[in-house]
Amino acid sequence: MDTFELPGSGGRPIRAARHGTEGAPCVLVLHGFKGFKDWGMFPWIAERLAESGFEAIRFDFSHNGVEETDFDRLDLFLLDTWTRHQEDLDALLTHIDRPVALLGHSRGGADAILFAGREARVRAVATLAAVADTMVPADAEAVVRELGYYPIPNARTKQTMPMARTVFDDAANHSVEAAARAMTQPLLLVHGTSDESVPFEHAGRIASWHPDAEVLGIEGGGHTFGAVHPWQGPTPDLERALERICRFLAE
Repeated sequence: MDTFELPGSGGRPIRAARHGTEGAPCVLVLHGFKGFKDWGMFPWIAERLAESGFEAIRFDFSHNGVEETDFDRLDLFLLDTWTRHQEDLDALLTHIDRPVALLGHSRGGADAILFAGREARVRAVATLAAVADTMVPADAEAVVRELGYYPIPNARTKQTMPMARTVFDDAANHSVEAAARAMTQPLLLVHGTSDESVPFEHAGRIASWHPDAEVLGIEGGGHTFGAVHPWQGPTPDLERALERICRFLAE
């Protein structure tokens, strides 16, 4: 494994870790909401992809709020829009300068679909527990009007993580449905049937918009397929998910 940085949205650094052989078929691993490249399962996923012959690159989105430790830059998280994620992916593809596949978890799954819907250099997309929309809470307008931001609790770190109005305004510019309908690349949607954060029906919604999506339901699986942070090793659900994802990407 080696690490590198490159400028992303707004000039903020994208910090990345590469697993496997540089120049092998490349897979970008996209973390989700309140996630980061070193969270629990992501290093293991990247190693699993590398063992299957891929160059796997896991990275932090430039405004995910993590600099040195868990969410030590909430001023960046405050402004972490969908557009910034797309700009970060543009920067990564310019740096890599060859076709890639995308593997995204939760919000990262939606980011992958949004990007693939407009970028022909993406050859395939696999998702883990992808969201089918841009995650605007029903009470966002009222809460932001009252507080000036929208508070998101982080059960693990005990922080209250703020989101600015601009995040929700920006979400209106992005449609997972439109992107999925525009995709011509193969799409695999892996989702736990007992996902406590993003219900399994999100996978069905996305699949209905894509011309030929495959859905793998992990019976009884949760949002992270049993994985935790700090990492305690892979679970049977996660092993099953990655086995199918590796075969899908190889195909």
